[in-house]
Amino acid sequence: MSTITIPKNVTHGDELVVVRRKDYEELHKHLGEVRNAMAKIRRGNKELLQRRTRITTKSLSELHAA
Repeated sequence: MSTITIPKNVTHGDELVVVRRKDYEELHKHLGEVRNAMAKIRRGNKELLQRRTRITTKSLSELHAA
């Protein structure tokens, strides 16, 4: 991934980064996937706190093997 940083004096104090469109689209897609995963984690934590879930495994290795 190649980036070019434009100096702050050109952008009136803000740092501006130029990224190729392909790289931007990959990062944007990854951001969407992370947001989706975080929403699912928050929902799972909420359900766990409300005791709406059951934990049937004793370890993560059991969960992975299933």
